[in-house]
Amino acid sequence: NKYTKLINLNESLEGGGPTGTFVHATDDKLYGITIGGGTHNLGVLYQYDYLTNVYAKKFDFDSLDGYSMWGSLLQASNGKLYGTTVGGGANKFGTLFEYDITSNVFTKKLDFDGVAKGSYSRCVLIQASNGKLYGTTSGGGTNNAGVLYEYDITTDTYLKLFDFTLPNNGEQPSTLFQASNGKLYGMAHGGGLYGNGSIFEYDIANNTLTKKVDFDGANKGSAPYGSLIEPVTGKLYGMTLAGGSAISYGALFEYDFINDVYTKKIAFSGSSNGSFPNNSLMKASNN
Repeated sequence: NKYTKLINLNESLEGGGPTGTFVHATDDKLYGITIGGGTHNLGVLYQYDYLTNVYAKKFDFDSLDGYSMWGSLLQASNGKLYGTTVGGGANKFGTLFEYDITSNVFTKKLDFDGVAKGSYSRCVLIQASNGKLYGTTSGGGTNNAGVLYEYDITTDTYLKLFDFTLPNNGEQPSTLFQASNGKLYGMAHGGGLYGNGSIFEYDIANNTLTKKVDFDGANKGSAPYGSLIEPVTGKLYGMTLAGGSAISYGALFEYDFINDVYTKKIAFSGSSNGSFPNNSLMKASNN
């Protein structure tokens, strides 16, 4: 039960203000990003060798390639790292980028542009079973409520799949999750029937998005955060930042997508069990 500091990070040329989580790549190194420091003080992409305790800056973010990455990196099946930024790029709406850990080459693949491609992609990208990457933007699109998009890493092709609308299916969608039924599930931070967010399902086989749950405040929670997980086949778990009870400290919930049933499991209450959860759950080895 010992804590050991390994590396000091500061607002220096090496980067400072780490955010997101590490990705453990196939070269047995850890990769992450910072939102500050670096040559342009806009953050860096870095590598950490946990066997030798060696930190190495790999790329300096800038206004053209993008900066301010809110999520975490993804290593795709081609071995390359992918991520998105919410600042910079040709249109100042953020970018989608690729980093080749073998050749140490960073490549901007896409400039988000507002209406056509969305803006401010704050999500963590996922690679679905069809090999394509899927993500969301929190703004832009036809209704300026965000979009759901697909990026083909083989053909370098972007495709906007869905424009969110506030009252119908929500706004500011978050990170997606592919469930055991092959469909994508996600949560919208706002909008929906009650303005408190929603859970939605996207069928990649027939390109159809369906709203499944409207968060309503005190009963089901409001402002869902993070991503969903499926620790039990057919059942998704997630959290909301607020709602869940009269004191509105957030909730932990289960959504059974086989029977289309939502169940609030925990209402956070403050001193006894915490309040305002704003990240994602993980399933540990003890269930």
